[in-house]
Amino acid sequence: MQLTKKLMALNVSLLLIGSAYGQDTPNIEIGGRIQMDATEFSNDGFDYDSGGEFRRGRLFIRGDLSENWDYKVQYDFAPKDAELKDGYIRYNGFENTLITIGNFKQFPNLEELTSSNNMTFTERALPDALLTARRVGVGYQTWSDRYSLAASAYGHEGNNLARGKGVAGRFIYRPQMADGQLLHLGLNLAKEEDDDDTIRRRARPESHEDGHRIIDTGKIANIDTFSKIGLEAVFVNGRFSAQTEYIRQDIERKIGPDLSFDGYYAYVSYFLTNDSRPYSNTNASFGTLTPSSSSGAWEIGARFSTLDLTDKDIAGGEADIITLGVNYYMTRDLRFTLNYIMADSDNVAGNDDPNAFQARVRFTF
Repeated sequence: MQLTKKLMALNVSLLLIGSAYGQDTPNIEIGGRIQMDATEFSNDGFDYDSGGEFRRGRLFIRGDLSENWDYKVQYDFAPKDAELKDGYIRYNGFENTLITIGNFKQFPNLEELTSSNNMTFTERALPDALLTARRVGVGYQTWSDRYSLAASAYGHEGNNLARGKGVAGRFIYRPQMADGQLLHLGLNLAKEEDDDDTIRRRARPESHEDGHRIIDTGKIANIDTFSKIGLEAVFVNGRFSAQTEYIRQDIERKIGPDLSFDGYYAYVSYFLTNDSRPYSNTNASFGTLTPSSSSGAWEIGARFSTLDLTDKDIAGGEADIITLGVNYYMTRDLRFTLNYIMADSDNVAGNDDPNAFQARVRFTF
């Protein structure tokens, strides 16, 4: 309630400032998302906790500061992950170009840049554990019909949960295709240093309800630098789409042998209704679906993902997961998702092989 009052006061203040100068800026828009999950695990090994949670509960304000500057601040109030998500200002005065300053996603890969509101499945695939997402930095983007290019330099995470520095880049090429078709081919790169010279790589079984990690390297000390390379490919033909990504992380150590971890995922989806995944050239990612019919849209999908966190003297384990999913988009703002997740890990990870039914209601405003 107090936060709502403060946002309303800020809205009024910005409108008054704009009116005083005879302009429509600064201005403010308030919005957010609520994602509620219910998960039921079955497993012969580790005792996973089934139940429900608010997966995300975000509130944002955004708007224009002037003709060529905009801003966004977004905070997540979900009990398990309460933290600042976005906080940046952005210059948009050049054609098909954005310059961003603040805390934002550092152009890691396609699946991470696709909002959680718009992912085909409830959670991102296993290889997401090898990525750096939001950091405080400076980013540059430019695009055309055929390509999208992004680069950034960054430091600490906005909540100081991770401290270090790095650079990243992403290039996407889209060859000309027939109407209703999209081919997206991409390369993403990053190189980083950690202030503590320590990193840890681990992953849940593509479900957030229980905090247990199905594979885990533990803390790896004496890190010099670590780098990431990722390959992206997507084909969309009307109702049908196929998407895959490969990610490898190379770790240089001051003491001990260098390491490499890698993983990939691949999935297909199909709309039973006359709908197709909307795509944005600006971020080279997928956007929010507005159903073509007042009765809503139905989508089915299947995904395979794998991640290997074992190399040299680090035995983090390897896991494979198959996920089957169905989505019902009642409206643009209300969506229902059901996933069945089947995980399998190796002996290093203790043969932890959970299955799970996971349901989600996603509401945006």
